[in-house]
This record gives sequence, structure tokens and C-alpha cells, in this order.
Amino acid sequence: MPVPAALPENAGLAFLGEPAWAPAQLTDREAQKLLAAANACGRPNIDVLRGRLAVVDGEPVESCQVDFPGHFTAQEAALYEQPFALLQKRAGAWRNPHTQPALRRALARVSRWLALPVGADAPDWRWIEEEVLPDASLLVVAREDDFTHGILSSPVFASWWARHRAQPLIAIESFPFPWPPTTPLSALSKIQEEHRHAIVRATRGGDAGALNGAVLAAYGWPANLSEEEMFERLAMRARESVRPRLT
Repeated sequence: MPVPAALPENAGLAFLGEPAWAPAQLTDREAQKLLAAANACGRPNIDVLRGRLAVVDGEPVESCQVDFPGHFTAQEAALYEQPFALLQKRAGAWRNPHTQPALRRALARVSRWLALPVGADAPDWRWIEEEVLPDASLLVVAREDDFTHGILSSPVFASWWARHRAQPLIAIESFPFPWPPTTPLSALSKIQEEHRHAIVRATRGGDAGALNGAVLAAYGWPANLSEEEMFERLAMRARESVRPRLT
């Protein structure tokens, strides 16, 4: 199947998590030792430790890593004596080469974010509300609204995911939402607002049937579409979204 083109309106919506940097990974014992250690500067080491979330064999696994902020200089990092010394000993460096600034900025702007294992057969999104970094085993959508959650949890998106999940990031970047995700609420039409509210209600209520109907209605499609028909309509919509417009 051809790889679909990313839609401009989906830019900055989805990310793959950060690959682990082995020298920075800590055992529980190492993390506790660093947390208890004092620094001459008076700052606690919690400043430069951060949790990670991964999926291993289908199960969530949390860990901890040394994680100096991107704006730190070497002099600032060295003030955190034991974490700095640990990385110097293990790697001869203190700055994480796998840091993804765009991902971190996106997550810093939301109070929670959606996560899905990159190898998932079906989209089963989970909200992550802790201040943890996603591992490369996770696909991340940096949105905190129930409308986006509802769309991505619907059979409509599932039909798209089933055909493009081998490239999880592209599956999100190329997916045509009912309207661009960045559309301000104030710019929605009255009917779009009604559709949005219906999707949010169904999502919060956990009503799969109501959610499917609400999402199809938001697209302006019949309620009895098959999975194949949903996909065909999405594919056409995606092609129209990237087709050059004549002026």
C-alpha cells in the first residue's frame, strides 16, 4: 500500500518517544542513592532525574534516568555532582544525544498526553498524566482534549490504523480529521461545535456505539459504513487535503 502524505495541519501533533540512552538509565537503587545525595550548591538531584515510560511485552514499565535540561551548560550540569560524575564515568559525556526538543516542548504545553504502543494491533490510547518521558516504544499525540481522544479511538481511525500501523507516525500525520486539529474553538461553526460536543460526551461516557455515530456525523458520512468504506472515504479526503490548489 502506498505511503500516504503527511498533512500540513497535523504537523507537531504526533511524535515517537525518545530512544533510551543507556549511560543515563538508573536502577531503583541508583535513583534512590542520587535522590538522597546532597550537592554543595544546595540544589537537589531531583532537578536532573526524570521518569521514563516504556512498553515491554505489552506491559507499561517505568524507570528513571539522569536528564539534564537542554539549556544547561557543562558548568551548570557539574553542580549536580554525583549525576554528572556518573555520566562522565559511563559515557565521557553528560548531554543526552537522544533528546528530542520538539517532543519535550510539545509535552510541556499539555497537562496530559495520549500514548499508544507502536506495535499495537488496534488503537487503544491511554492518557499519561505523570511527568514522564515516553520511550521509543510509544507513539505520542501531544493533545489533552477528549475530542482528539474520541476521534483516535473511533472505528474511523481504526480503519486507517489497520492499514498504516507499520508506520505509526505517518498513520497520525496523514490522518484526515473532520477539521484541522489546530482549528481554534472560536472558529468552529455551530454544527461543528455540536459534533464536537457529541464526540466528547460519547468519549467521556465510554459509549462506543455513540462515539462511532458521532464521529461519522462529524465527517458528514452515513452511520452504516463498513470499515472498507470508511477507509476509502478517508483516503479520498486525505488526497484532497494535499492536492495543490489552483489560484
